[in-house]
Amino acid sequence: MNATGDHGHPAMKTIREYVEAEVLPLDDLKGALQLAMRLEFATIPPYLCAQWSVKDDPDRAEGVLHRIVSQEMNHFALAGNLLTAIGGRPSIAHADFLPTYPTGELPGGIPQKLPIDLKPLTEEQLAVFMQIELPEFPPIARLAVPPATIGAFYDTISTTFQKLNPGIDQDAHAVELPATKPVRTVTDAVETIDRIKSEGEGTQGSPDQPSGERAGFAHYYLFKELFLQRRLVETDGKWSFSGDPVTLPEVYDFAPCDARPNPSAEFNRTLSQLLTDLERCWTSGAPPNVAAMFRLQSLGRDLIRRGIRPEFRWDGGTA
Repeated sequence: MNATGDHGHPAMKTIREYVEAEVLPLDDLKGALQLAMRLEFATIPPYLCAQWSVKDDPDRAEGVLHRIVSQEMNHFALAGNLLTAIGGRPSIAHADFLPTYPTGELPGGIPQKLPIDLKPLTEEQLAVFMQIELPEFPPIARLAVPPATIGAFYDTISTTFQKLNPGIDQDAHAVELPATKPVRTVTDAVETIDRIKSEGEGTQGSPDQPSGERAGFAHYYLFKELFLQRRLVETDGKWSFSGDPVTLPEVYDFAPCDARPNPSAEFNRTLSQLLTDLERCWTSGAPPNVAAMFRLQSLGRDLIRRGIRPEFRWDGGTA
């Protein structure tokens, strides 16, 4: 996956470059939000493949993955809404937007020690997912030169909104999401960014004091429960993974398939049409293509049950 170039657009900066700038000019704020869309989307195919691989599921791991995927899709859409609110135009309906798996970095140049790939739900894959969602607090905070994290990136975007105070287009097209108010003010923008951050990697303090509600746990902790196969519980004011045991599900194994005709062809066409229609949500106010979302899920599950890895590639024949 590269972090530069986007369908003929100027080269995109790395997350470190955005973070080191501290406050961004308007054009860079638009670039950062386009990068945020790529970053949020890059996690969705690996998480979906893990979810679709679940077979026998005694402790409802698939439900955890479904919730996380839904939130990542919401974060992707919220980043697009923030972009149109300041006069930008999301660009997602092209081959360059889609990551190539396996990859050793997330969009924006965030290196990953464990390669990110499309695989079944296993302990090894959960370790990859925890790496993606790694919080920006200790041990990260103890490093002499801490890496640029996703959390720091969103902090920079939030700070820029507050200090730059960009004009907000009240008539901007946006993807409507349940229980989410539209971006009409800078305060709305900051609250949106806080939501993305808290639902993903968590916020400062959450290693010691995550939300008392299970529904409030950030993705990192939900993945870690599955990885350690123990529930995260609070005892005498302290949190630990010492609760009830968690049994990982049985899964369907799958692998890339080079057969001809391509078994992923219809999946790729559906994905490409979905991205095309989603881009139109922001450019013309069209409604999301919900039918394509369900179709993609059905096709993906079918491929995996046949032992075939969905490709998540752009179909150049889609307009």
